[in-house]
Amino acid sequence: MLQHTTLDTLDLCAVQHRNHFLAAARRVLGDPAAAQDAVQDAMLSAARNLHRFRGESQLTTWLGRIVINAALTRRRALRRRPEESLDALLLEGDNPRHPPGIARSVLASAAPSPEQSTLSSEIQATLSDAVDELPADYRTVVVMRYYQHLRITEIASRLRITPNAAKLRLLRAHRALRSKLVGRGCLLTVQ
Repeated sequence: MLQHTTLDTLDLCAVQHRNHFLAAARRVLGDPAAAQDAVQDAMLSAARNLHRFRGESQLTTWLGRIVINAALTRRRALRRRPEESLDALLLEGDNPRHPPGIARSVLASAAPSPEQSTLSSEIQATLSDAVDELPADYRTVVVMRYYQHLRITEIASRLRITPNAAKLRLLRAHRALRSKLVGRGCLLTVQ
């Protein structure tokens, strides 16, 4: 005979298997914060639909499926409209390539602090010195790509090489630059 599952049983199961559910959601989403949101959505859905649990499987199996479905739904939603951090949105306002007509949000203080300005200057100087030390071929593609904001096809055209050769040269320049920065004790990553 089928026992009536209560909210207390659901709560106990959710608490006992929370790490398992979070791990499953993380595997689907790849982001711990999004996984927590998906598990929370799943538990709310399970509580609302507890009357539909027929007892044909274990409660953990039923909850696990709801978690996976919630994670898949969240992944589809994130692909349609990815979330952006507030910092990224604020930086877009300073970008000359930012579409016109979209106003920059004004918060209490959008200006960098003196410490941030100093750190930014130091990082820029270190990066500039490392770029200057690159071999000429590598330095050229880095400057064209990141300082002149040219596309790979434009770089290839100007250097009279194939786009694949330009990509490869840029990749090798990234590796050389990363090596130089690590040699200077920098933990920055070059993209």
